[in-house]
Amino acid sequence: MSRYGLIRWFGESVTMLVVAASSLALLLYVGFGDGKRTFEQIQIEKLTAQGLYVQNSLEKFVRDGLPLKQYVGFATLAGAVVEGEDVDAVTVYDHNGKQIFQSIDKRNPKLPDPPRGLQSPGEKIRIIFGAGHYQIVLPLRNKFETVGSVVIDAPSKLIVQRISDTFSPLIYLVIILSMIFSLVVVCGKPYLKSLRVPWLQILYGSAFIVMAGFVVTALVQLYYDGLQSKARATAFTLSQRLTDIVEFKLDFKDIEGIDRVFQEFQKANPSINETAVIVNGAVEVSADSRTVGKRWIPDPSAFEYKLDLSRNAESPAAHESPAAAQLAVTVPARAVWERVGRSVKNFAALFIASAFLSALFLQVAASLQQRQRSVDETDQKNESANDVWLVLIKPVYFLGVFLDSLIYSFLPKYMQEAAASSGLSVGFASAPFTAYYLCFAISLIPAGTFCERRGPKIIILLGLLLAAASVLCLALPLNLWEMTALRGLAGIGQGMLVIGVQSYILAYVSPEKKTQGMAIIVFGFQGGLISGMALGSLFFAFLTSTGVFAISGGVGAATLIYSLCLLPSSERKQNVSSLKASIQRLTNDLKKVVTNLPFLQTLLCVGAPAKAILTGVITFALPLVLGQVGYRSEDIGQIVMLYGLGVVASTGYVSRWVDRTKNTEIILFIGTVLSGTGLAAIGFINFPVLASNWFGTALLILAVATVGVAHGFINAPVVTHVAQSSLASRVGVTPVSTAYRFLERGGHVAGPLLLSQLFLFFGQGPYVIGGFGVVVAVLGFIFVAHRFMPRFAKLHEEPAE
Repeated sequence: MSRYGLIRWFGESVTMLVVAASSLALLLYVGFGDGKRTFEQIQIEKLTAQGLYVQNSLEKFVRDGLPLKQYVGFATLAGAVVEGEDVDAVTVYDHNGKQIFQSIDKRNPKLPDPPRGLQSPGEKIRIIFGAGHYQIVLPLRNKFETVGSVVIDAPSKLIVQRISDTFSPLIYLVIILSMIFSLVVVCGKPYLKSLRVPWLQILYGSAFIVMAGFVVTALVQLYYDGLQSKARATAFTLSQRLTDIVEFKLDFKDIEGIDRVFQEFQKANPSINETAVIVNGAVEVSADSRTVGKRWIPDPSAFEYKLDLSRNAESPAAHESPAAAQLAVTVPARAVWERVGRSVKNFAALFIASAFLSALFLQVAASLQQRQRSVDETDQKNESANDVWLVLIKPVYFLGVFLDSLIYSFLPKYMQEAAASSGLSVGFASAPFTAYYLCFAISLIPAGTFCERRGPKIIILLGLLLAAASVLCLALPLNLWEMTALRGLAGIGQGMLVIGVQSYILAYVSPEKKTQGMAIIVFGFQGGLISGMALGSLFFAFLTSTGVFAISGGVGAATLIYSLCLLPSSERKQNVSSLKASIQRLTNDLKKVVTNLPFLQTLLCVGAPAKAILTGVITFALPLVLGQVGYRSEDIGQIVMLYGLGVVASTGYVSRWVDRTKNTEIILFIGTVLSGTGLAAIGFINFPVLASNWFGTALLILAVATVGVAHGFINAPVVTHVAQSSLASRVGVTPVSTAYRFLERGGHVAGPLLLSQLFLFFGQGPYVIGGFGVVVAVLGFIFVAHRFMPRFAKLHEEPAE
């Protein structure tokens, strides 16, 4: 192998290694974050249940009108809790925040400072996450007021250590799988090229699935151990209240109110399936009165944990005595699989996002190598060189959209909170979105004029700088109006970026590649939206909004450096039209089209509503509504992601259909009505019949995907419809298309403003989106009304000048 061949082989190997390792490491990170969050939640539920045991005992005492400080037997009560390694101390404070009782683990650990707010603990349980401890604060109430609080101090290092032990070995698996993927791709390339299958995608998908399988296995074991530990601890805590009954040889049936104790225990531990006392193999006491008196039959689909109450020790199943009194606690296996199912769903979304990113960067890496060969051969004007310039611009627009889409899943709620903290109505939360799209539209003409004078590279760099900096600055403590100004800057940046990319394609790509070049903008927007929504919602769950803003800014900085180093510079052009001339030309185009009824009908019934749905519903209203009905941030991002997938899935097929049939009107009608139907279906997700059932989520998924598919019927065909209209044949295709594109931006601007006002008038619920969908569907029928009304049909055949 020659020296050049060796360098090329090494470069390809490193590229494949980096792309695979990045994707698999991201998968491991998401798994680690999901595992930490869920396992931590399980442990806190366990600690809270132990705290409730202490709280209930103390509250029974103070509700009888006795002073809290006169309680006798606290050491015995709290000793059952601090006996294990999970709890360092249990402390009781009075209503002034003064310590009354404290039970510390025999290891005498170093305890954190008392939590703030003990003088007014409130009525709800508080969880405080400290540097080395979790502190659970449970209020103590008598019949009239709060008289104190119970504080559970638990070390966090045990949870961190357990999670670290689970995921640390998987780091080596990331390295091994990445190396195998790299070597197979590079060494097997000569043989794999002959296969008539997408072998690179298959290999990448296989590596991802293998890694996901190991991560899921680790999560299953982690969650199973957590629920097992929770069942063990809660059973032991409950057993302390029952041991005296057995030791004094009392009959459980004679103890008044013992069934309520079990019911309260079950209510405090919703993940517990069944709790019962078993005597002589039959259920003596149970939270479920229907099982009392019946023989205990283990549930094979649940994890079962038993304690021998007579010895207060674990009772192995093989040595059970039929006369022994036992406490049985069962945890359904589905509790594990439900948590794992959420992780698998996140991995599926991550796989889609990673697939877009990896395919993009693998293609760019191959083009960089091709570019280097062209330089070495001093032949940059051939067809392959044109392909290189085309591929090099792909990541720029993709990542420009991606960095903005990272924040979409939580931005509406973030802006509502900013409005509330600024003393404004939540209706003002739409102001940043309206400012973004308004500034986006206003920036297009000046950006186009600037590109004609200075070339596309500088406008691309400025657009990326504004887009990245404006998102990064959202992490600062700002009021709503300052955030609105930043979103306006982001809109200017994104407008400059799209114009710069369009100008680059026109300047550096050969005429026969122009269509492929414009497809980059479609792919960049939808791919960036899909990947950004998926990853941004996952990052938000682990890093909060500040972390996502920082990542978005980092992506923008990296893209800026990439563009600065790899995009070619252009010479300054002379004798180009001024900004005033461009505006005058647009004004003249608008005058030619605004009096034409078919043009206005297309704009107002199809184009503008579609853009209003994208900005007003998909990126603004839908995340707010889903958050309100209880969906997590990652669920919101993944549901909205389905919109982009629907657009991508339908666009290619619909475009070929339009080219074949030339019947754009029926395609636009189908798209508009289908879009309205999807939105109308969203209005049903909060109905009582659906809200508590998986069917509601299934309907939501189908509805959002339907809207995405419907917009694939509109986005490209509507431009073709305008371009082949009678008006375009008289006035010219370019003036009509330019005027339409400009006016269509009004839908972008109006969308968030309109939906926010509807929320103010009718409430922030899914039924508002459903009603909006009905209006959109009606507009679809108005669009084709001329077919059934002779007067309007004549106007369509002979459009007004």
